[in-house]
Amino acid sequence: MAGLLIGDIAERAGLSAPTIRYYESIGLLAPPPRSATGYRRYTDTTVEELRFIKKAQSLGFSLEEIREILALSRAGDTPCSHVLDLSRRHLAAVEERIRQLTRFRDQLASEVKKWDGEREPTCRGLCQIIASAEEREPAVGDIELHLGMRRTGQEKTRTQRR
Repeated sequence: MAGLLIGDIAERAGLSAPTIRYYESIGLLAPPPRSATGYRRYTDTTVEELRFIKKAQSLGFSLEEIREILALSRAGDTPCSHVLDLSRRHLAAVEERIRQLTRFRDQLASEVKKWDGEREPTCRGLCQIIASAEEREPAVGDIELHLGMRRTGQEKTRTQRR
């Protein structure tokens, strides 16, 4: 039986073998045929789908959204109008995030400015820089942004890690 092994497509697509298995387990990729010895055998089409998934994720599409796009494409439909609608929603979310980050930057700059020119800040107990800051509710995504996190659909929840 001809076909590419998982290591081959992983290298070509720039993904890890566990990621490819994960995509298969959640139904993002169709299960490939297997050899007589049980090895998965993939095609060049799978490599192209994996590259598409990777590019779509880099643009902020969730795995569920990517699944919808791939399903439309596999059904012979052109998913462009669906992708355009999703893109418009993503753009609106990005613009809102920029507004939130601008407010956060302004607040942080204001707090830093208050302390600039002071002698060496000393803190007894809680840091006064933080304690004296104006309170605000964290915006959706602030925590992920501050921690450098990005949702790819592969992160395990706390319950899954146990």
